[in-house]
Amino acid sequence: MLKSLIIASVVAVATIGPAAAQSPPSFDPLGPCATYLDEKGPISPIAIGFWAFGFLDAGTGASHEVTAERLDTLLRVFRSECAKAPETRMFDLAAKFVESQTKKEPGAADAGRALLMRFFDPAEDHGALTLSLKPSAEDVRAVYAEPLASALIKNYEQLFVPGAAIRPKPEQTQLLSTFTTTGRLKARDPALGDFPGGYEDVLDYFVSDVPIGRFKFVEEGETLGLAFDGLIFVNDHWVFMPKPWQPLSQ
Repeated sequence: MLKSLIIASVVAVATIGPAAAQSPPSFDPLGPCATYLDEKGPISPIAIGFWAFGFLDAGTGASHEVTAERLDTLLRVFRSECAKAPETRMFDLAAKFVESQTKKEPGAADAGRALLMRFFDPAEDHGALTLSLKPSAEDVRAVYAEPLASALIKNYEQLFVPGAAIRPKPEQTQLLSTFTTTGRLKARDPALGDFPGGYEDVLDYFVSDVPIGRFKFVEEGETLGLAFDGLIFVNDHWVFMPKPWQPLSQ
């Protein structure tokens, strides 16, 4: 009986041995993009997406929350670029993508964050700072087409009133932000996933390519807090145009 068990064990080891000795699937950033972006490639596209987001964070210095929608958008962008040159290395593909996120208006994100950091200063006149971001009719029309522009002008007249103030809560001491451009959003850049879903409805109304950001005031170590969108640099100054999709449902 014991001899039979030993023989059976040897047979089992001999059967599974070669399979166990095989190398597990691996990812080489210097490998061709066509290999790794194929649905039947050696590595799950989701894993490739997470690697790409890590590359993006390291290259831009910004932290991007990863969701299924954002992974799908990023992979679509990568596959589109890879189709033009299937032998492109994954590293080069990712580097080109990071460059596209940073080469235009390189100082806009820093300037926008510097402005937003002023809201954490308890000595700041938050009401005056908020009202200084009120867009003029010319500002709105420089970003959005009609008839949306006129509706937004009316909305923002009602939003920016005396006493209105953007102000973080005392315990909210950290800033999270994403800056891109309206042109990139319109091109359905992965950064679109960092913005509220309503932006999907206004992409066709963008008439210029200008810096735009969304931001949150959060407690240290948290990702949820007071969230805002629509900080835009247009006509040589920053303005606040939040929730541009709202008039479309009115």
